[in-house]
Amino acid sequence: MKYSFKKINIVAPFPTRQCGHSSQTYELSDCHDPLYARVTAFRDENSWIIHYSFDLLAFDLASRNELQEYLRDCYQNDQIHVITSTTHTHYANDVRNDRYVKYLLDLLKKETVTMEYRETGNLSTAFQIRHSEAIGRSRISGYDTGNEYLGLIRFYEEDHNFLNLIYCNCHPTILNANVPYFSAEYPGYVLKKLEDAYPETDFTFVQGAAGDISSRFVRSGQDYEALMERGDQLYAEIQELFQEDAQKEPLQLSYKEIPFAYEHEFTPIDLSNMRTDLSDREKETIAIGQQVRAQMESSGSPLFGTPIKEIVISALDLGSVKLVFFPNEIFTEYMNHLKEKELLVSYSNGYGPYILPPDFAYVTYEIFLDTLTKETKERLIEVFENI
Repeated sequence: MKYSFKKINIVAPFPTRQCGHSSQTYELSDCHDPLYARVTAFRDENSWIIHYSFDLLAFDLASRNELQEYLRDCYQNDQIHVITSTTHTHYANDVRNDRYVKYLLDLLKKETVTMEYRETGNLSTAFQIRHSEAIGRSRISGYDTGNEYLGLIRFYEEDHNFLNLIYCNCHPTILNANVPYFSAEYPGYVLKKLEDAYPETDFTFVQGAAGDISSRFVRSGQDYEALMERGDQLYAEIQELFQEDAQKEPLQLSYKEIPFAYEHEFTPIDLSNMRTDLSDREKETIAIGQQVRAQMESSGSPLFGTPIKEIVISALDLGSVKLVFFPNEIFTEYMNHLKEKELLVSYSNGYGPYILPPDFAYVTYEIFLDTLTKETKERLIEVFENI
């Protein structure tokens, strides 16, 4: 087995807008904390897995495919499997900016082919998970799933812990929508603390199903001090996981991709179920959602203009845990359809809007952006149950 890890600073060398809130309409250059692509690569005689964890809102499927094809051509190896996922920070460079996307792809290609691999042996992984509201919980009044999780995947060579993957499922939106700087938000803050505490160890991050999870009801404010407060709490819980014994299992690299077709429709939304105890922020976002829905219906297209017709769901079995990579902002209820020791990673291999559970009864901002048919969602549940 060969292993490589690299951190690539992906901050644009020119001004761009942020990406994540509708009010972010002006270009910025100031960066409060660095934005990185954390690249983790494993290679054996059968598989070559390269995972990119970006401090970005999203990374589209076409860019992922272009990067994968470039690397396959460079190494003359069609068994290179590129997996892309994002922390989903709402305060990074705008991935709708063509100039930035070109800059980013050129940078990734150059930096990836210069990665240095080292020979490793007797590799194993250990998986731990716990319920955690350190960062956030359901942002929908009256709708609590209990599916807020913190996970830790530890990678070992013999007894040496050389890599850790942090799993969390909460929107990185502690900061106010109008902060005048770029930021990696709480994932970047927590990773920096871990890197400082364990300088001989590599760290990366994947964002779980967070469509209905945010810091809305747990944060003390929306400035960087509030971000540090919640980040420190998550860091403390990760440290507790490090103190626990975890069962090691031999590392394996079993990868598969499943193409999945989407069908869309504009289902009428019943507003009679709207609760009377909504927060001011919920009322505000519902009003925005109604406006967006009206625009979508008048154009006949979902949120991003062209309906997403097919996605790629990929699964990476590491031995102790299986990671299921999925593009959309999916609600946590779908986690209930995975088996034990399987994690749903969102914002991966592309990006798509919210997917609510079938027959969702609550009126919330997200429901106005979801155009998938009930049949599509039921087929998706079948994939998750059998992946």
